[in-house]
Amino acid sequence: MPPSRLLSFIVYCLFPLLTLSCVSPESPIERQTRATRLAADLKSLSPSVSAQEADSLANAAVERAAQLNLEWRPAQSPWMNNFLVNSGLREQGLCHQWREALFPPLHALHPRTLDLHLAAARRATLREHNGIVVTAHGQPFDTGIILDAWRSGGILKWSLVKTDHYPWKPLPRELTPVELRPLLMP
Repeated sequence: MPPSRLLSFIVYCLFPLLTLSCVSPESPIERQTRATRLAADLKSLSPSVSAQEADSLANAAVERAAQLNLEWRPAQSPWMNNFLVNSGLREQGLCHQWREALFPPLHALHPRTLDLHLAAARRATLREHNGIVVTAHGQPFDTGIILDAWRSGGILKWSLVKTDHYPWKPLPRELTPVELRPLLMP
């Protein structure tokens, strides 16, 4: 097949398939299993972490991510989803939008034994990525767990900040998104 025909084939046949393939939301049982695993990981941050708080925060994070998945219908590939949003074919789904939609319900739980931090990796570059870091109360940022709903289109992923492949840093307070400022800045 000549290169020009191959390019036409990709553009007209494969590209629409990529844009239409969405991440399927998890079943309630899969979400509960995921929330249980996240709660256990949150509890392991410190003996001072309340089991009830860890359970509540894990359930809220997993369920909110699933709800956003249904609303935003993200593409399978996060990068493809970024292209769709940036080109106007989808309204929401950039990493900072996932973070900004996920943070308020977690903050509304008013955790006392867990702290929530806005996080960014490679800030102010084309490869910038955003998420939420949860630490045991008063513990250093790099001992926390990163929550990231963007990577898998609403199926919440998490890992220890130290072991994640993104170089996470706390988002400076002056760069807090306007819609989150009332939650973080009295």
